[in-house]
Amino acid sequence: MSTEIPPHPIGESLATRPVEAFPNLRHLWAFLEVGCLNSMNKAAAVMNLSQPALTQAITRIERAFSEEFFTRHPTGMHPTRAGERALRRIRRAFDALSAALVDLDFAPTAAPRPDLLLTSSQLAALGALVRTTGQEAAARGIGVTPPSLVRNLRGLENRLGRTLLLRDGSQIRLSALGTRLARGACLAERELELLREELDLDRGMTRGRLSVGALPLARPYVAAKPLVTIALRHPAIKVRLVEGAYPPLLEALRNGDIDILLGTLRQPPPFDDVVEHVLADDMLCVVGRTDHPLAGHPAPGVAEFRKYPWIAPRQGSPARQEFDAIFGAGQPSPPQMMEVASHVAVRAILHESDALALVSRRQIRYEEASNQLAVLSTTLAGALRRIGYTLRSDCEPTPVQQEFLAEVAAAVADEG
Repeated sequence: MSTEIPPHPIGESLATRPVEAFPNLRHLWAFLEVGCLNSMNKAAAVMNLSQPALTQAITRIERAFSEEFFTRHPTGMHPTRAGERALRRIRRAFDALSAALVDLDFAPTAAPRPDLLLTSSQLAALGALVRTTGQEAAARGIGVTPPSLVRNLRGLENRLGRTLLLRDGSQIRLSALGTRLARGACLAERELELLREELDLDRGMTRGRLSVGALPLARPYVAAKPLVTIALRHPAIKVRLVEGAYPPLLEALRNGDIDILLGTLRQPPPFDDVVEHVLADDMLCVVGRTDHPLAGHPAPGVAEFRKYPWIAPRQGSPARQEFDAIFGAGQPSPPQMMEVASHVAVRAILHESDALALVSRRQIRYEEASNQLAVLSTTLAGALRRIGYTLRSDCEPTPVQQEFLAEVAAAVADEG
């Protein structure tokens, strides 16, 4: 199990993706037409392809996924169980691409076919670029040269008649439209990955990746124990725990780089393409070392707590709003205030000084059990926070993801 901390909005550590993750889009669309019409002849007419060419396209898709997706009968082409899975996931992949293209207003429709506008290599280039800080890292991630990557995307700009790339000094970055298309590319890619995982599961092989984002509240226990459980239960699953602040992790979720985000919920979430699920309520408490001068105080209040240094939560977090309400404008300030995001650093500072912190009791579960840190007050902060998990609003969790979410719910319930 690896832990990766994104250095950039989504994280260069998530940038590498196999180019073969995107089969030929024209072949995928042909596959959908055959599945919809249950006929090679009808699909060939719709696609304006010869029947041998269409047969070859279907064969290549089946080879790409090592599965037979159709049974051939005199009455037509009928999807197998694996074919039904493939039709559902591939349709979802094209839905993600169509959503990114929907308001470009190409005549005669407002939702042009992605397979006529985009190529698999362009999708791979968009996905790589949105995950990194520049064209060199993006090109390296998909095994091409930087000039080739830029040339590929410039060709897409010409085809769409829209600006996708912006110059930022010596680097390029995506425009708003480019970012939207890249999100569609990443989500489409993830759907094809999930299809492979589901097909493997049908064959009795539990493989793939479980990628989870964890906010500070979730890292010590809510995320760790369920991930270990899944890793031990399914050794072939690549488990990835991505730590970070809410904005980059939310972007990673929306782009398909992580599938589940654990921690404090925002209620409502800032975008309508994600949905939150509440697991429990949570209260913030004042924490210090076990032999802190206030450890023996029966009921310390704000006046006593202001005499000591404080570790402030990260700006923009729900905990920071509570902190600012206590020590905000017009209120006497503590003698020293530090803003620290790392749980490890917070724990070390508390252990080695008289500093205090406003954190969830869940975050110090192990430290409190081992008598390293102590809760000095549970009444200083007034607002309840809700903890849970966030998913993409249209996601279809795989069986392994469902197992993980069940383990998360059990871990939260065990904490009381």
